[in-house]
Amino acid sequence: MPPAGPNYYKVGAWQIRQQLHRQLPPTTLYAFGPTAETASWPAPTFETVRDVPISVRWTNHLPSPSFLAYAIDPTLHMARPGHGVPMVVHLHGGATEPQSDGRPEAWFTPDFAEKGPAWKKEVYTYTNRQLPTTLWYHDHALGLTRLGMFAGLAGMYLIRDPGREPAGLPSGRYEVPLIIQDRMLNGDGSLLYPSQGLNPEHPIWMPEFFGDLVAVNGKIWPYLEVEPRKYRFRILDASNSRFYRLALAERATGAPGPAFQQIGSDGGYLESPVRLADPAESESPPLLIAPAERADVIVDFGGLKPGAELILRNTARAPFPGGDPADPNTVGQVMLFRVVPLTSPDESVIPEHLGPITRLSEPILTRTLDLEELEGANGPLAVLLDGAMWDDPITETPQVGTTEAWEIFNTTEDTHPIHIHLVQFQVQSRQKFDVDAFLAARHGGGGSSRAAAARASHDGSRGFRIGRPRPPDPNERGWKDTFRMNPGEVTRVIARFSPQDNRPAYAFDATAEPGYVWHCHILEHEDNEMMRPYKLSSPAPASFRASAGRLGEAHAAPNPARAGAQVSFAVPGAGEAELALFGLDGGRVRTLARGTFGPGPSVATWDGRDERGAEVPAGVYFLKLRAGARNAVRRIAVVR
Repeated sequence: MPPAGPNYYKVGAWQIRQQLHRQLPPTTLYAFGPTAETASWPAPTFETVRDVPISVRWTNHLPSPSFLAYAIDPTLHMARPGHGVPMVVHLHGGATEPQSDGRPEAWFTPDFAEKGPAWKKEVYTYTNRQLPTTLWYHDHALGLTRLGMFAGLAGMYLIRDPGREPAGLPSGRYEVPLIIQDRMLNGDGSLLYPSQGLNPEHPIWMPEFFGDLVAVNGKIWPYLEVEPRKYRFRILDASNSRFYRLALAERATGAPGPAFQQIGSDGGYLESPVRLADPAESESPPLLIAPAERADVIVDFGGLKPGAELILRNTARAPFPGGDPADPNTVGQVMLFRVVPLTSPDESVIPEHLGPITRLSEPILTRTLDLEELEGANGPLAVLLDGAMWDDPITETPQVGTTEAWEIFNTTEDTHPIHIHLVQFQVQSRQKFDVDAFLAARHGGGGSSRAAAARASHDGSRGFRIGRPRPPDPNERGWKDTFRMNPGEVTRVIARFSPQDNRPAYAFDATAEPGYVWHCHILEHEDNEMMRPYKLSSPAPASFRASAGRLGEAHAAPNPARAGAQVSFAVPGAGEAELALFGLDGGRVRTLARGTFGPGPSVATWDGRDERGAEVPAGVYFLKLRAGARNAVRRIAVVR
């Protein structure tokens, strides 16, 4: 997409009509573009350069009411303007300032007539201070993301690093983005989104959307002419809920086609190519990709004769992994490749090594979280992240510059693609756990839901696990911003809340309002409570940092506290510890930190509330730090 000025772009959201298949009339869609005439589904691709920032003025030209108004469920937490269709844009995977991140409550209507409570600015800034990779952008309006994306508001965003990327990769017309999305249409070609919910509490909301046809780059079951040479495909699963297990097969015989060689994932290149769907290896798995994940792959069509045809097949169940098989005559087919004569020699290469990846280690904090489905009268009512709703108080407050491990226990029957805004992270392991015992501990522990969840998660870090943890799949061992959480497993990821290339600081204030979010990228889940805000905190002042050599140094600032405090503490070496607040009567008021801590100072942020989210009354309280059999107690006063 060319800039409207020096690194400045104007991009609007428009209602358009676009023909999706030659046998169908044009379909009404939403689309991004500089003008209504240039807008398209999928949206134009941004081509950017590492460390060269750009600015984008996003504008909203969507007519009211929405042509998908019949599918809006007003019982959900959602953007609620008095008039107009709300939207906001998120650069998925971008290391972006909070004001430009596209927080769901930063929505706005045409002409910025109405704005959400988190809205900050009209022109967004993208610094592009991260490794070269495949990002994408999409609508992110609160409670309406599933409909904005379904209507067409999504596009690719590429970051390149000229002169410092692997040499010889396929490029130019031999580098092709493939944005895969399933859809459902009426007989007249109009979009059809189901509007009959399962539960009276949410009369329209559906737990997942699965279309009965597949579109690639805005065309239904398209074909692409390819020469007998290597091609680079940047694959994005932009579907609402559908996973894909992809492999090539000869159209005439069904025999396996060429392998995929994956060279990159969400956040950059892998260390070396990973072969998938390899016909020479019977155990070679297909390419599995979840909503919002990207896969940068090379396919070598060399040796195929002109006239050969290959089908990109999908064998993923829906919901994944235990749902219905993909119908081989509909969603089991993604697109067709037709081989045409070679026009010039293929001089591209697939390097054996793509570059080193800095491995994250030594987190100062391990957070234990969970996913749980709430059941209604006729099926799922919502899915929650760590037992909390969207508008519950913030509980995740990482400190800028620190490294954390997040261990998430999935008690549901589905695989969830979890996305954390701002950071690229690394998947470390997956491990089975006893779901029934975990849930019994959570719901049978007494006290508030969050307190019981915390106890269950903490105990689960020891007692609920089954067998040994296993490493991530070979093509997951790079940088990721979206990771698959399988049912009945605890998935451990490690994230450093600082620039991906370990620069000392972000090019912006990452602690500013309105903060960031993390959520499931099954859009129907995201729109119904499976999303939580998180807020970065500033490093604690040096005068309040504790010694790493002994237990007993726990300091709160400010003290007395009026609206909460930052509590700095340390444990001797790495190990499990707990920091909690108690009243004078010895009753637990709030657990502030619990998990496995690395050596050196750690910081917990307290918001001045108890386990139930109520403000703590004025008085004297005690901070208790426990590590193994050792304890330390410090006093803190609260004033109101």
